Amino acid sequence: MKKRILIVEDEASIVDLLTLILAREGYEIYSCQTGRDAIATMKKVHPHLVILDVMLPGLDGASIVKIMGEDEALSSTPVIVTSALVESEKMFLPYPQVKSFCSKPFVLTEFIAKVKQALGD
Repeated sequence: MKKRILIVEDEASIVDLLTLILAREGYEIYSCQTGRDAIATMKKVHPHLVILDVMLPGLDGASIVKIMGEDEALSSTPVIVTSALVESEKMFLPYPQVKSFCSKPFVLTEFIAKVKQALGD
């Protein structure tokens, strides 16, 4: 069974790139483009990993991680946070489900390594 990854990102070109790269690695990919859709999509597809942008329409990444932490069904789902704002990494330090932070633009080999590590692959 393929592991499911949810990409929560509002830039279509980044969703397309990550979908291509991660599908090639053998993962089943889902995506949504707003913070409001993120939680509903997580509850529907039960991802093994969430790749989460910080700046999103609706709810931002920090709010999503907070909601996940308060939801028993989502609190153990690992998260990789992505952002062009390196300073935003500090906001996510209190959340144990955040396994890694990737700054944009991505170094794809590092990104894939972080995904594999977060999934235990």
